[in-house]
Amino acid sequence: MQKRTFKVMVGNLARERKGTAVIELGLALPVLLLLLVGMIDASRFVAATIDIEQAAQRTTDFALALRPADNNAAYLRNEAASAAGVSANNVTAEIYLECDDVRQSDFDTPCATGQTSARFVNISITRNVDTYFDWAGFASLFGSQIFPEQVTVVGDSLVRFQ
Repeated sequence: MQKRTFKVMVGNLARERKGTAVIELGLALPVLLLLLVGMIDASRFVAATIDIEQAAQRTTDFALALRPADNNAAYLRNEAASAAGVSANNVTAEIYLECDDVRQSDFDTPCATGQTSARFVNISITRNVDTYFDWAGFASLFGSQIFPEQVTVVGDSLVRFQ
């Protein structure tokens, strides 16, 4: 048996390629998993936003079908909460009058002669969406507190009915 010199052994080790793929996978896999989990959470937020946007739009369509006679929006608030699957406390429903693009405090008083009258229904819905991954815990590893455990998504719709 020949004695190998240190230089020859290091040269042989440098040419050895067995296990390289496993090491590369071990380095890349955590980053790929974080990207995957991030995409899942982001897609959930986008889907929740689309859902409540559609619920708000359905509610304004409902208001167009019924044409409100006054500024009592309680029925619209309940309709929006039902459509979005949230509490009525998470819904803001407004029916208001504008005269020449200026919002009026009284819905029933007509605009002055020569002014443009417009009545609107505005629906806004909020929903808290939990994250699947503990982003707050992950960020705390790096001394950061920027990620919440819940993300609030908002959907709204405004329609002029007169």
